[in-house]
Amino acid sequence: MRLATFFLIASLAAAQNTSTVYNSWKRPRVLALIGDRYHSPVYIRDGLAPAFARENMPVTFIEDVTQLNAESLKAHQILVILRDGMNWPDGYNKPAVKWMTDAQQQAIWDFVNNGGGFLALHNSQGIYPPGGLYYKLFGGDYNGHPKPYVFTVRVENKNHAVTAGVEDFEIFDEQHTVKYYLDREHLLLRSIARDNLASEAGWWREMGKGRFVYLAPGHTPDALAHPMMQRLIRNSLNWLTRH
Repeated sequence: MRLATFFLIASLAAAQNTSTVYNSWKRPRVLALIGDRYHSPVYIRDGLAPAFARENMPVTFIEDVTQLNAESLKAHQILVILRDGMNWPDGYNKPAVKWMTDAQQQAIWDFVNNGGGFLALHNSQGIYPPGGLYYKLFGGDYNGHPKPYVFTVRVENKNHAVTAGVEDFEIFDEQHTVKYYLDREHLLLRSIARDNLASEAGWWREMGKGRFVYLAPGHTPDALAHPMMQRLIRNSLNWLTRH
């Protein structure tokens, strides 16, 4: 009897603590552009899906870059990108081309400034058209990376909603180094290698009515699946939509 009573109390407590994300069908919709030559859309989809599911946010994954436009963004409240700015229409033995058009840059710019949330992951800062609205929104630029190895992701701002519940952690991943153009106030994360190579690895900003977050990890399945990375993604989704 005592055991049954214990389980009943535990069940009631769990019910009372059920997250409010499951109390309404009016959840933010996510458009996620994923996959490129160096990053399989399969591991990205499988790595991101748990975070979307736990926050009860419906997501549409796309690989065709032409599907990122003003019309598709109108149907969503969050944009996620994990892919670089290159396409290879003539084969991998030919030069790459930058796929993002001026119209797409304008669509993303308008989306955020009109109230949308943009979560940029890993190589989404890499090799896009220079001097355009995309990098103006981003607040940073690509600066290369060494081969994957183990490094530390250090939380620089423990008081921001995006880093709530996140502790410093180690991952095996590509350590992207970036050109960071914002001030220290907007910095969330820093990556530090065992040879002391360091770089800004996450930041936030607000633009117009919308919000933006960049998180640098994401090259390997283990990095995306790391509990701290999952927490960062989930926190970002909620902060971007003010939930």
